[in-house]
Amino acid sequence: MTAKGIALDLFLPLLLVSCTGDRTPPRSAFVLQGYAEGRLLYLAPRTVGPVTALSVDEGDRVEAAKMLFSLDDGTAQARLEQARANLDAARSRAADLRAGGRKQDIAAAREAVAQAAAAVKLAVETQARTAILRARGQAPQSRLDRDNATLAQARAVLKSQKARLALVRAPARKDAIAAAAAQVKAQQALLAQAKKALDDLVVRAPQAGTVQTLLRRVGEIAGPTQPVLALLPPGLVRVRFFVPEPKLGAVHVGDKVTLSCDACATGEAGHIIYIADSAEFTPPEIFTMKERAKLVYMSEALPDHPEHFHSGQPVTVTLP
Repeated sequence: MTAKGIALDLFLPLLLVSCTGDRTPPRSAFVLQGYAEGRLLYLAPRTVGPVTALSVDEGDRVEAAKMLFSLDDGTAQARLEQARANLDAARSRAADLRAGGRKQDIAAAREAVAQAAAAVKLAVETQARTAILRARGQAPQSRLDRDNATLAQARAVLKSQKARLALVRAPARKDAIAAAAAQVKAQQALLAQAKKALDDLVVRAPQAGTVQTLLRRVGEIAGPTQPVLALLPPGLVRVRFFVPEPKLGAVHVGDKVTLSCDACATGEAGHIIYIADSAEFTPPEIFTMKERAKLVYMSEALPDHPEHFHSGQPVTVTLP
């Protein structure tokens, strides 16, 4: 017989007694039967992999954020290291582009400028001596022309080396710098993703509760659709009971109730949090006053101290 059927059998004798007289007995006689029910949290990893560590056992009480189990992290760790290396490389390139040429390149360019300047100085002196000799008739015109050409070439080389030095010392173009900065951001996002993937391999308790069932052991494969354990937080324990149709108008969400069970402390309290919109065990015919007594509405109460109740435990619900 189902728990709902048991609960119905438990409170129907009380109901039949009330039907022999006034249909609305005093509230002090409004006693119903129910049972405790826990809403389990089935905890599973975000990715598929073998369980490598299990730090809890069935029946253990755990606090929020406690590590429950973890999966193999070898591949995730390697991806994290690769993401870190890629980010370092992207940052280095962006810094180089913003700073301009390297010190070695700048030093080499300066040396080339100095050599070109020395060549110009030598060409100027040579051209000047040849011009004097030509004026005295001691040198042919062809020699002067050659020295003039050498001087012009030396000056052109010096100009080219100065331009090269300025280019080496200048930072990269704005679009190249922007592209490098965007690459750094992309690598940062990949690094964050790799860290998240690694963190997801360690599953912690989302809230305090009691481990009810271990569904996987170390070495078994777990995944998003393959939970490892079931956790019962105290706040997800409800007392489910059934209100007969004649009493439905006297019961409201928010009403205080008194709860009692075997081995429970005297005077356990709670309040109603849910009343079903539709009746259960409803026959299809039009109801007479007698038949209405068979209608029940599933309701739930939240105990003030849910940790005092266990799933499936019979509970007596009294509305004061």
